[in-house]
Amino acid sequence: MVASPVNLSMKVRIIFKRLGTDATAELLKGLENKWVAALMKSDTATLDSILSDTYVDTDEHGQRTDKQGVLSVLKSGDLKFESIKLSDMQVHSYGDAAVVTGSAVQTGNFKGQPLTTKIVFTDTFISQNGKWKAVASHRSAAS
Repeated sequence: MVASPVNLSMKVRIIFKRLGTDATAELLKGLENKWVAALMKSDTATLDSILSDTYVDTDEHGQRTDKQGVLSVLKSGDLKFESIKLSDMQVHSYGDAAVVTGSAVQTGNFKGQPLTTKIVFTDTFISQNGKWKAVASHRSAAS
């Protein structure tokens, strides 16, 4: 039996859509790892390229901070990371928007106080002009 051109075309589109989604997932997981590496080194130039200008971070204590606030505490040394290990990352893609969820184990301190060791996170990204940027993050303490 020979597949009709319509059925074949539909199957090709489904395959390419799936490949695109897989590529987006891998790209965003890579961006998450780049983000973590930048946090570990207090590399604010890299973070500036990852975070959108309207980025909003909500931490595990319910405190909100904008992009400049995040960069500022890293530059000042108020926020220091010793280690961050990501796990369980899942990417949900919605065209030019995507949500990454996952878990992390981290050590470090903020203004001398230890960071919450185990967290779960949700990061929201948008793609503009072919480049993915983080627009929002939310973290909660995990058990």
